[in-house]
Amino acid sequence: MRQAPSLPDDALRAAYDAHGAELQTGNFASLQNRAHALRGSVGDDLIALHAGIRSLVAELIRRRRQAEKTCETLTRVLEATSDGFVALDSNWCYTYVNAHAGRMFKRDPASLVGKHIWTEFPEGVGQPFHRAYERAVAEGTPQQIEAYYPPYDRWFENRIFPYAGGVAVFFQDVTDRRVADDRLRESEQRYRSLFEHHPDAVYSFDIDGRFLTANATCEALTGYTPDELIGKSFEPLIVPEHRERAAEHFRAALAGSARSYEEAIIHKSGRRVEILITKLPIIVSGAVVGVFGIAKDLSPQRELEARLQHAEKMQAIGRLAGGIAHDFNNLLTIIQSCATFLQRGLPSASEHQGDVEEIQNAARRAGELTQQLLAFSRKQVMRPRRIDVNQQVVAFVAMLRRVIGEDVGIETHLEPDTWPVFADPGQLERVLMNLGLNARDAMPAGGTLRIYTENVVLDSGKARVAAGLEPGPYVSLIVEDTGVGIEPVVLPHIFEPFVTTKPHGVGTGLGLATAYGIVEQTGGAIDVTSKPGQGSRFTVFLPRAVSATPAQGVTSAEALVRGTETILVVEDDEAVRSVICRTLERQGYTVREAASVDDALYALAEPDVNVALVLTDVVLVGENGRALAEQISKRWPALRVLFMSGYPDDEILRRGLIEPGGAFLTKPVTPEALATAVRQALDSR
Repeated sequence: MRQAPSLPDDALRAAYDAHGAELQTGNFASLQNRAHALRGSVGDDLIALHAGIRSLVAELIRRRRQAEKTCETLTRVLEATSDGFVALDSNWCYTYVNAHAGRMFKRDPASLVGKHIWTEFPEGVGQPFHRAYERAVAEGTPQQIEAYYPPYDRWFENRIFPYAGGVAVFFQDVTDRRVADDRLRESEQRYRSLFEHHPDAVYSFDIDGRFLTANATCEALTGYTPDELIGKSFEPLIVPEHRERAAEHFRAALAGSARSYEEAIIHKSGRRVEILITKLPIIVSGAVVGVFGIAKDLSPQRELEARLQHAEKMQAIGRLAGGIAHDFNNLLTIIQSCATFLQRGLPSASEHQGDVEEIQNAARRAGELTQQLLAFSRKQVMRPRRIDVNQQVVAFVAMLRRVIGEDVGIETHLEPDTWPVFADPGQLERVLMNLGLNARDAMPAGGTLRIYTENVVLDSGKARVAAGLEPGPYVSLIVEDTGVGIEPVVLPHIFEPFVTTKPHGVGTGLGLATAYGIVEQTGGAIDVTSKPGQGSRFTVFLPRAVSATPAQGVTSAEALVRGTETILVVEDDEAVRSVICRTLERQGYTVREAASVDDALYALAEPDVNVALVLTDVVLVGENGRALAEQISKRWPALRVLFMSGYPDDEILRRGLIEPGGAFLTKPVTPEALATAVRQALDSR
């Protein structure tokens, strides 16, 4: 018998297709009978073909069993996997759905086989998946995509693998991971926002002291951009005398210690900047991998500390000046009154009349000096009202032109419709006069004086620079000259009393101190910038008036200086009380005296005493004048009270020692002023 020929696989398959039924049933006898019926080579070939077919069938059966076994193994793997798995044919119909996919879809896997995918997921909902499927089929390459499925409110990661009859899809529920990732990204964004927008300089170093990160504030602090800093060592930024100390703190941070300390660095411009540094170790997996730092610019704090020290010093000087002015005003009242008495007692042709007039003039000048001290110390009664700064400036300039000299030009630059301010017009005029005369004296060879007004709104940063004001709306009043300027050593002390840039013997050194006190008492601030040879610029900030308030104080009317009423004078200084009583008696009044509140109440309670007015000092030994006024209002409500004091502190008003708008007489008081105030108080009833 000849060996069976080697036939092509397609021939074997064709033969198998023709006789497959007989081969599968084992009906080989039929084939053998046919072969023997033929003779010769044809029969031998048929016998060989029969043997080949049997061999092929055996191989196919073995492969089929192996494939079935492989399919069973693969099916077990797909059913056991934690991923969802589906197979789709070219018509988008399910051919296989594993159990995990069924649980994800909340469907029986068998119920999905044969169904179109869009019956479960509308095409619009599955557009991202649809596009990935088309790419996988068209390109023959796997695709991966994350897509959101609203029916389940879940995110799935899909891995699509194409094959000849469709695609196989593995997918995982990644909702929890995405939520965690979103939270992480949100946290990173918050950190990045905090890092980038932190008002302090925030940065980090590697273990060698080179910048790893730097926020935008680092540029404001150092002058270098973050790109210029990253990769560079921090050491060159430190002033030379502090570098060893800075390195010591850096080593301490690397050793795990947190440090805060003050340091000085060199700005890119070359200037020195004082900073407060905090250094912390950066720890990853228990190991220090770098240093985290925060640097705060101490310049604003140093400026505020200097202003506070200056304010405290000015306050102490103010208290001293106010106390001196109080006592001095009492003495001046005696001097002026006695000089008036002496003058009236002398013959008009007496040679001593001139001496008396000199005494009165000296006392008047001394009184003006004490008024300046009171203005500086903010211990004068202000009579503020709603005013227009532009109108004040226009009226002031008309007066200033007559006294400033022809060699000094005056320019005004007034913003239209400036906001109203709440200030004492007379005191504001004094501020303008002091600033104007100070500017004139700074231009001995002539020059230009410029006055500006402007509406400004100060935010927190600008308000801090503008002498520590509260943020809000202000009217700025600027007086600028082209004079000799102010030396840097003098500039910080320019508003202190008796500090002057004028030659010895010229002025009192109280002009700017007076302006400072008045502006502060008004609720504003005054600042100055100047350089030698480049003139000076004084800026006054006055708070905008938010509502109209009527003017306070004694009404102005033609005063009758004489009278016949009975007046009770309450004054604990015997000498002052004596001259006041003598003055009033000479004006025709009947005068009773009291040295205390108790004495005054006793005198008022005497029978047949018809007192028309009580003239009392505000500050008395024991109880004060307000306590006396309260007792009077209860027992004699129609009785008028006129207050007087040589120490008229606005704090007295705030503490309620006298009523706002109450009748008030400021010492030192001349006989004429006393008689006028008394007459006005009596007539105002």
